[in-house]
Amino acid sequence: MTSYLPEALKWLRRGLTVAAPILLFCLFFHVEILDPTRIGWLLDEDWGQHVLGWHAFRNVPWAWPFNYQNLLAWPTGISIIYTDSNPFFSFIFKALSPILPDNFQFIGPWFGLCVVMQFFFGYKLVRPHAPGPWAALAGAIIMTLLPALYYRMRHDTLVAHFLILWTLWIFFNVKNEKHKNWWYAASLGVTGFLHPYMLFMMAAVWGGDVLRKFIPAAKALDRKQILLIIRDCALIFACPMIALGLSGAYSGSSAEARGYGFYSMGLDAPINPVQPDFSFFIRSHPQDMGQYFEGFQYMGLGILGLLIGAVLLYQITFSARQARPFIDSCKPLIIPFICLLIVAVSNHVQFYDITLFRIPLPQYLLEKLAVLRASGRFFWPIAYTLMLMALVVVYKSRPKIMQVALPAVIVIQLIDLQGFIAAMRAQTELARSTVIFDQAPDPLWDKLISGAKGVDFYPAQVHLNDKLFYEITWRAVSQKKPVNTMYMARENIGQRAIELKGREAYLNGQIDNDRLYVFLNQCYAPQNLQPLLREVDGVWIIPPASQRNLPLDHPEWKPIKARMGFGFLNQGSCLLDKNWVPPEGDGAWTLGKRAELVIPIQEIEFENDARPVKPSIRMVAKSFYRPMKVDVLINGVKRGTMELEKIRSYQDIPLPPSVFNRKDLKVTFVIDEPLSLKELGRGEDDRLLGMKLFRLTIEDAAVREKAEAEKQAKIAEAQSDLKAAVKTETPGIAAGQQAAKAPAKP
Repeated sequence: MTSYLPEALKWLRRGLTVAAPILLFCLFFHVEILDPTRIGWLLDEDWGQHVLGWHAFRNVPWAWPFNYQNLLAWPTGISIIYTDSNPFFSFIFKALSPILPDNFQFIGPWFGLCVVMQFFFGYKLVRPHAPGPWAALAGAIIMTLLPALYYRMRHDTLVAHFLILWTLWIFFNVKNEKHKNWWYAASLGVTGFLHPYMLFMMAAVWGGDVLRKFIPAAKALDRKQILLIIRDCALIFACPMIALGLSGAYSGSSAEARGYGFYSMGLDAPINPVQPDFSFFIRSHPQDMGQYFEGFQYMGLGILGLLIGAVLLYQITFSARQARPFIDSCKPLIIPFICLLIVAVSNHVQFYDITLFRIPLPQYLLEKLAVLRASGRFFWPIAYTLMLMALVVVYKSRPKIMQVALPAVIVIQLIDLQGFIAAMRAQTELARSTVIFDQAPDPLWDKLISGAKGVDFYPAQVHLNDKLFYEITWRAVSQKKPVNTMYMARENIGQRAIELKGREAYLNGQIDNDRLYVFLNQCYAPQNLQPLLREVDGVWIIPPASQRNLPLDHPEWKPIKARMGFGFLNQGSCLLDKNWVPPEGDGAWTLGKRAELVIPIQEIEFENDARPVKPSIRMVAKSFYRPMKVDVLINGVKRGTMELEKIRSYQDIPLPPSVFNRKDLKVTFVIDEPLSLKELGRGEDDRLLGMKLFRLTIEDAAVREKAEAEKQAKIAEAQSDLKAAVKTETPGIAAGQQAAKAPAKP
């Protein structure tokens, strides 16, 4: 019987090696995402951008450039890499498109592949250092449990952490130099079809290998060897550059990027779970908006314990120090990894949301670094290398220590991450449903689209209602009908100008009668277009001329809050009339010397349904780079002047009670001497910007004045009581001081 035990254990280990990546996948994802016909779960947030990019790409014929489609962001179009649509898979499945179902996605299967390949390369990476296959199995599981791997699932191509492990495997495990070059060319070439950020990280590992050979050759002045290294580098470098070109990175109009330092990594990132439920053991601390997303690097208590334990073992046990040769082999990575760490932390250095210091950088350098704006990601290769070093140290320690340590790391990691695992799994919860269209389920949409030459969304701001946009756009692209906008990885300047021109035409009452107009929120319409407005699934539309005889309901305004914001997610952005820059996250800039805002005053919802007795507008605004004066006109009559500074401030403008006698309230801003970045010498942008409007509230000035008066009265009463208390105490204090000075009685 005992003779069969080793064989049984061998088959058990083999079974677990096959099952482990499958179980890990099921732990973090719902298995229904593997069904390529399940689409509805993807029509949301960033996944919607990625799957629509693929869907549009498959629905345009092969043409030059073959990496391009113009069904999205018509007429400019977008190359496949700028919708983050996995060009590698998109090319393969477009070739197979004729035999694929009409509704087809590969993002779910891609996630499955990423987890399997992560485990595979993790195993390949640790196996030469592990004392046996069981230890290698445990090491591969640990390498597949880094939280950052799954946290990036909203950017599906960034879940390909196995590419980093692949490159590390080449660096550490491939000994033949010629074979190394072939493997680097293959790995970097494949990555060029997936994501430029991954390419930068892998290039750092490759760069370490180049330095390993180049520095001795340079010291020895070996010109032949130096030339051979340069030749090999050029040939390897050409592979990802060609792949990027084939993916469309160099096609179309120039792209614009900003924001280096916003998506950086805090120094606390490896030990900060950020969200309260992301760690069972470690208390989280909130980070700013950019860092908690792109800068998330929490490693989990199990892996943190592995790193700390490896350091202690290395210091106190002789056997663990047998890992010294492997640690020495990591030295060529020091310089590239220091560079990665500096880029990841950026010039905005933070620790637990506290800014330690900010290094001022020249504008031209910030513009170059903006290409790497999501810089917090660059810690990933460092994290995996630290994990690998720690595993090697544990492998070299005494067997009993290793046999306890490795299972303990896995168990502690899983316990610590139970809340994180639940949160990640919830991301794919919708895949359990076969429903595709949630906000636009009416089949009438297909008829409306079929009768139009294309679809125009207004305003052209995808994030105002991205799920609605993705659902209707999926319908449109399925019929090969172009849409006028799209969310891109990099904003296209030419397309932005076209969308702005289309917005101005609409506000002037000019539309293309052959197109379907869809409003992403309830929006102001010019007088001549209001009779054309209809409603489907609660969504406002203007049908194409051929479909205007359909029995559709006229839309009705839903109540609008008296306090409205003007960021791209706010209702107020739909009330901006002429001469505004497309809203940013927190507000909108005026464009030129005059900008207008139209508020349907009859639809404003006031507190307690009581209209203001003394109506006024309270705005939060600021000027562009220098103080500016802004005249405010209400329905064409000047009602006040705002003196704005570079920092936001409250501005109050009184309203006549007669404003409630009209259907709309028209607010006009007349800016004295607006300014452009070009005039300031800060670029080529010649748009004249004046005022940024963050928030506007229609309120009762009488209520505010009464509240302010009561506040001042309380302050005055408190001051009076304080003075009275001081007067009461003063004689006693004076008497005490006099008594202290008096001579003591004998």
